This record gives sequence, structure tokens and C-alpha cells, in this order.
Amino acid sequence: MKKVTAIIVLAGVGMAFLAVSAWVFFSRGENAKAIRAKYRLGGIMLTCLTMLSAASCGDGIGPGPFVTCYDPVVSERTDNLVSLDIKRRDTSYRYNEISPGDTVSVLIRVPTYKQYVLRVILNNTAGTELQRAKLVVPEAAEASFEMPLSQTVTHRGEALLEVRGILQESPEELSEMSYANMVINIR
Repeated sequence: MKKVTAIIVLAGVGMAFLAVSAWVFFSRGENAKAIRAKYRLGGIMLTCLTMLSAASCGDGIGPGPFVTCYDPVVSERTDNLVSLDIKRRDTSYRYNEISPGDTVSVLIRVPTYKQYVLRVILNNTAGTELQRAKLVVPEAAEASFEMPLSQTVTHRGEALLEVRGILQESPEELSEMSYANMVINIR
């Protein structure tokens, strides 16, 4: 019922808009009342179109207002779901701060590579490697690893934790895509 009413109102306002547009045209845009009426009718038309599109969403039975008429297109990745976390000895640190001796934990769900590399690199264009650990994935569907930040890391400041897959064809080459990265601050 709401849809039909909105369509009828929209058609009526549309015809009135055409008539007022003709009035503005024949008055050569010099009649202020005609221009004001055209703006008002245009606003009413936009409101009716909004009501019409909102009325077309779903069945109206749901618990609250609809946000969108469409299901979002989200391609769920089913491979290489990697998460990084830091286990700290000092609980006063912020979430991205780490010091030598703290542990970086990696969880890989549905891995597609047999081996991954966890690297700590400088967060600059050179990307100098501070520490590296090879992560060999067992046959299980999920793999978790832990790597303590080495005491030999002398850099203090911003760095980057990065997880990449190792290509089977050339074991020294890493995949182009980084499957997880986290900017950290080494204290």
C-alpha cells in the first residue's frame, strides 16, 4: 500500500514539476514564485523517491529499520587467515609496543603454503630485516606459532611485523602478498 501511494504521489508531483518547469521557462527565469515552486516540487520528488526505495526493502517484518536493500558483497577468504598478537611481560605497554623478550604469536587458519616467514623489519622503504623466523605448517587445518623478540635487536622505535608465504618453486622467495602485518614500537 505504501508503495502504491508513493508512486501515485510521485507521478502527481512529477506532472506538477513539469508544469512549473514550463512556467519557469516561459517566464525566462524571472518569476521568483515559479523558481521557488520548482525547488519545492523537486524536494518533494526526492523525498518520494527516497520513501519509495525505503519501502521496497525487505518484508517490513524485521526488528528495526533497514540499513540497505542489498546484501553486501563480501568475498570471504577461506585461505591464509593470519592473526598476530603480542604477549608482553610488562602489562603497562600499549597494544603495539614490544620489548626484546616479549613474544609474538601467530595463528594461521586454513594455510595454503607449507611454510611461512615471520619477519620484523624496519618500517621504511629499505625494509631492513631485524629478525626472521620460518614457520613450518603441520598437516592440521590450523597452525599457531610463537616467536620471542630477540635480545639482539638493538633498534628502538617503529618497526613492522610481517607474515608472508614461502613459494615452493623457490624457497628463498616470498609471496608478493603480505598475509598479516602490524606496525609495532620496539622499546
